[in-house]
Amino acid sequence: LLEEGISLGTEAVTVILEECVKSHDAKLARKVEQHARTARVPFNMHAYDAMLKAYAEDCDVRALEIFKEMQAEGHTISEGLCVGLLARCAEGKFLSFAEEIIRFVRAGGAGAGMTIAVYSGLMKVYAYSGMYGKACDLYDQIRSDGLEPDQMMYGCLMKFSVECGRTALSQELSEKLSVLDIQNYMSLIKAAGRDRDVDRAFGIIQRLRENNVKPDAIAFNCVLDVCVKAGDIHRARQLVQEMEELGLLDIITYNTLLKGYCNNNDIKGAKDLLSEMSAANFEPNDVSYNCILNAAVNCGNFEDAWDTIAKMEQMNVKPDHYTVSIMLKALKRAKGTKDVHRCLSFLDRSSIDPCSDEILMNTVLETYIRHKEYRRLESLLSKFEQSNLRPSVPTYGSIIKAYANLKRPEKCWHFWNEMQGQRGLEPNDIVFGCMLDALVCNNQVDEAVKLFESSTLKPNAVLCSILVKGFTTTGQTQRAMSLWHEMRSKGVRMNTAACNAFVDAQARVGNMDEVLLIVEAMAQDGCRPDGITHSTIVKGYAVKGDLDKAMDVLRSMQDSGMHHDAIVYNTILDGCTKHKRTDLVDPILESMQEHHISPTNFTLGILVKFYSRQKQLDKAFACMTTLPKRGNFIPNCQVWSCLMGACLMNGSPAKALQVFRDMRATGQSADTRACTSLVSGLVRMGQLKDAVQVVDDVLGLTGKGKCHGVTIDQDCLESLLTALVQKGLREDMAAPLLERLRAAHVPLSGRLMAATLADGPDYAGPPNPRSKSKSQYYA
Repeated sequence: LLEEGISLGTEAVTVILEECVKSHDAKLARKVEQHARTARVPFNMHAYDAMLKAYAEDCDVRALEIFKEMQAEGHTISEGLCVGLLARCAEGKFLSFAEEIIRFVRAGGAGAGMTIAVYSGLMKVYAYSGMYGKACDLYDQIRSDGLEPDQMMYGCLMKFSVECGRTALSQELSEKLSVLDIQNYMSLIKAAGRDRDVDRAFGIIQRLRENNVKPDAIAFNCVLDVCVKAGDIHRARQLVQEMEELGLLDIITYNTLLKGYCNNNDIKGAKDLLSEMSAANFEPNDVSYNCILNAAVNCGNFEDAWDTIAKMEQMNVKPDHYTVSIMLKALKRAKGTKDVHRCLSFLDRSSIDPCSDEILMNTVLETYIRHKEYRRLESLLSKFEQSNLRPSVPTYGSIIKAYANLKRPEKCWHFWNEMQGQRGLEPNDIVFGCMLDALVCNNQVDEAVKLFESSTLKPNAVLCSILVKGFTTTGQTQRAMSLWHEMRSKGVRMNTAACNAFVDAQARVGNMDEVLLIVEAMAQDGCRPDGITHSTIVKGYAVKGDLDKAMDVLRSMQDSGMHHDAIVYNTILDGCTKHKRTDLVDPILESMQEHHISPTNFTLGILVKFYSRQKQLDKAFACMTTLPKRGNFIPNCQVWSCLMGACLMNGSPAKALQVFRDMRATGQSADTRACTSLVSGLVRMGQLKDAVQVVDDVLGLTGKGKCHGVTIDQDCLESLLTALVQKGLREDMAAPLLERLRAAHVPLSGRLMAATLADGPDYAGPPNPRSKSKSQYYA
């Protein structure tokens, strides 16, 4: 009708909008509303009713505007409509609209004010949003309004109080009920499980019997779960025996008991129980295998975990969200890329959509972020934006963190505003920290400060640490210090990690007066300086050039038995290099050996650089031989490159070339900068043949393995070709090298080719007729 240009009246618009509600088509509802407004078609009460329901279900903030417009037009908004809208808000966790409805009802807009029905609707919104504490808080408001919850509400409140850990409230609520039904008793048993109170759980079963209520398998399984949570396998076994005598055993019973064995890391007992299940004609299901799988992962036994996966596939038991989540969480303990690829392949093979389950969504996001699987991360976020998943507050934190890693701060802001503005969800400290960190990591430190200052959340040590990180990376040490003074004046309690962040900000630039001020205040805040604190103080003294005081701090760490590693020694060694303190190098190395501190590649790199500047190349080579053995490590490409540069700096191109070859023999390659420096050094020293050989090796021009991701700068190649021509080696070496470069598809500039074709100072005549002409080189 709309496409045909047929105008619609109020009744027609209303009928279509009501049909949109039935078919859950908010998109069409928006189109109809837009057409009606363009055609100036007035809305009646039923049209407003339909639009509100459609938009509330779709979590469209347009619902708030329509709600206010309906009031302004003088249409009656009944309590029934408000309750119905609250039910739709619950499904989509549309908290902002739900609270707007409640403000309207409290102001008397729906006539009778807050009623049990309205409170019940609001309670449902909180419960669906996982805000069980807020749902329980409504109980006091209900009583203060002079209302009495009905039996169903009492039952729901008992359940919610258990979910948020307010077990005392669940006991209080149970006393308000004249008669407890089986569901109420179940809530009490779950409350006992929260408190790990096995005796209380069995007491509730006894109360059931005393009230002539026969406990069923569900009630017994709840008590069994309490035994398992409390780690009381003996009583759990006794209860299972009683259930067997009553004929109440089911698959849930076995799975609950199985969880008990797995919680105690008794894998053998768990596997024996699987056999017992099969003997009792209860075939293990996905829950059964997930228990075994989780236990294997918790014990760090990945092969056992993969054996369990294979067993599931053999028994045609399909993996579910929990199976995938368990395997992805196992990657926190994985040490190699093999397990990572294996788990991600399993995720792909399972064909489970992460966007179909919020817990799995969080786990997958965390996995992709930790292992820098950014392509997968981007793909998942794209799917999420097309899905119907309504994130809770923690999930918003994961999404913001994910977009921060993709360097998409605009998306971080989008979901931050959606969470607060559209959905009306209040961020907790963790999610607020995620947003601050997203801004800091994307060079938006000023925006992070503004957000921090405008927040109603109470500042804490973690949030301060995030801001300090931003100030430190941008060199704003004075702002970091100002923040420290401000937080102390506000009485914000710091922890050691936060203090270390403040110390680091000042130590990096050698502001030792500020460093010592912060450290002195740590005692007042009850924070004990740790190894990181002292290492950072050492860094501050090293930066400032006060190496003697840095050594004093190191000795105090050694004397007190405080844990420290190679980093603190490396820091002092680096200071010795920069400030030419040759007298401290040997004592530091001796101290490392005395305190059994293993040197690292970073230690070796510093020493190579130090001895290079001291013109002691032989000592640099000696370190290259001795330190890897002491530290049980293999020199990395950065160290090799550093040694190669040291040789060139000390006028030893032959040694540099040998280092290059030794490095290649170990399967490593220098970076572009180091290779370019080597070629340039060889050209300067007149060792042109060796320079050409290095270019061939680095770029793989002779068919041998090339250095992947490494090239030679164009200016360096131009210098080499020019030098060859000037030495009269154009035909023998320069032109063939140019041909090899072209054949390998190395980008060649016009200047590079001109350097080869130019006549050298000793050029004696036309080129050899057997050689290619200049025009052929340009072709």
